[in-house]
Amino acid sequence: MQYIFADITITPYSEDFCDVLSATLGEIGFDSFETTNEGVKAYILKDNFDENSLNDVLHNFLIPEVTFSYAIHDLENKNWNEVWEQNHFDPILEREFGIKLDPRMAFGSGSHETTYQITSLLFEKDFTHQRVLDMGTGTGVLGIAMAKKGAQEVVAIDIDEFSVKNAKENFALNNINNVYVLLGDVSAIEGEFDTIVANIHKNILSADMPLYVNHLKANGTIIISGFFTNDVPEMEKIANQHHLKVVKAVDKNDWAVMILHKT
Repeated sequence: MQYIFADITITPYSEDFCDVLSATLGEIGFDSFETTNEGVKAYILKDNFDENSLNDVLHNFLIPEVTFSYAIHDLENKNWNEVWEQNHFDPILEREFGIKLDPRMAFGSGSHETTYQITSLLFEKDFTHQRVLDMGTGTGVLGIAMAKKGAQEVVAIDIDEFSVKNAKENFALNNINNVYVLLGDVSAIEGEFDTIVANIHKNILSADMPLYVNHLKANGTIIISGFFTNDVPEMEKIANQHHLKVVKAVDKNDWAVMILHKT
């Protein structure tokens, strides 16, 4: 597999901006990321790279005052997933929760605050007899957590073919069979769920909230993350507009998680 990488400079530089950019680039096919002193190196299979999509992401970045410059470089043909796993992957979720992962991307491995926070919250809950949805599943970790806590049926959806394949591998690695992993966006959701979990960025959560609510059972729960602590008031307002009540909000290193209840 031939990989290339975009060496992106972020001005002004911020680790938070690096995190947001990495999460957004993951939605257009980039599958691993390295934070530098100036920005982010984002890696992608050469066949999957679309420079117009990259420019669209940078031009429409969520934080208007940020600017970018970048250069595209080829990598020698080797297993860069294996290199990343050997040098960067910290199996924190296996140590603390017994979730085994063969991660093919950084986002969803447990190293990011949002993934770790939601996983911790899920292990405090009982999903026995529930039908649950992991929207934007990535590595599948949140669906795995809900299955381990008793979920009767897990549906996991992602827009990225690479993520769907990796999630299937990780569900199998954890001996979870009551799962359906689907390729698609919010339009792929069918039926009703007791719990919906979505670890995506703010704009997508805001746009998709009406459909989440339509597919949520009465008295159901939505758990959302992928946004900053200072975005919580805005997300609460959106939740209230769709008859959702905030049950709990937590944060770590300026990244927030909200638990919403359908009233």
